Amino acid sequence: MPLVEHAVIAVAGLGSRLGLGKPKCLVEVAGRRILEWQLELLRDVPDVRLVVGYQEQEVIETAFRLRRNLTLVRNPAYRTTTTQQSYWLGARYLEEPCLYMDGDIIFERESFLAFLESAALHAPLIGITPAKTQQAVFASVVEGPHAPFRSVTSFSRTQQTPWEWANIACLPPGLLEENGRDVFSRLALHLPLRAQSVEAFEVDTEADLAQAEEYARKIRAAS
Repeated sequence: MPLVEHAVIAVAGLGSRLGLGKPKCLVEVAGRRILEWQLELLRDVPDVRLVVGYQEQEVIETAFRLRRNLTLVRNPAYRTTTTQQSYWLGARYLEEPCLYMDGDIIFERESFLAFLESAALHAPLIGITPAKTQQAVFASVVEGPHAPFRSVTSFSRTQQTPWEWANIACLPPGLLEENGRDVFSRLALHLPLRAQSVEAFEVDTEADLAQAEEYARKIRAAS
C-alpha cells in the first residue's frame, strides 16, 4: 500500500535565478536530471501529477521517458503566477490529502520516505531542512514533545534561523488557493503547523547547484 496516493510536482517555472535557460527540473545533478531523482522517490505513489509551463514539450518528453503513468497539467500563466497556482491546478478536484513538492530539489531518500510515512497519517505536514540555500525562506521552529515532529510558528526571508522551508508539504484539500501568493505565505495563515525535517538541497542559484552536486555525488558513490 502506498504511503500517499497523490503527488504534485511543480515544474512550470522559468528557472531564471539559476540562469541556465532551461527548467530547473531538467538540470543535471551528478549525471541525473533533478526530475529523475524525484520520480525515483515517488515510484510507489500511484497518482503523480506534473504541472508544466516553460519549455513544456521538452519537460513532457523527458518525464514520459522516465515514467509513463504520469498526469500532465498545464499552467499557461506560468510567467505571471506563483508555484501556488501550479499546486492548485495540479490538485484541483482532489478530495484527499496530496503531497506537493517543487521540481528543483534533491532529497535524501531515507528522510524523504520518513516524511511520506508521517504525511500519510498526519496531514497537514510541512517539510523543513537545515538552512543552507542562498534564497532561503527561514522557518521559526519550536521543538515538539513527540519526535520527529516540530512546529513551524513563522516564516521570514530576512530573519535568519537554523531552519528553512523545504518546499515540500502534504496538505488537505482546500488549503491552497487559486492565483495565490507564495506557498509559504498561504501556509503562514494556518500556523502553527506540524513540521518534519527532511534532508533537501534546493537548486535556485549556481552556489545551490554546487552544493546539490556535491551531495548527490556522495549519494551515488555510496550506492
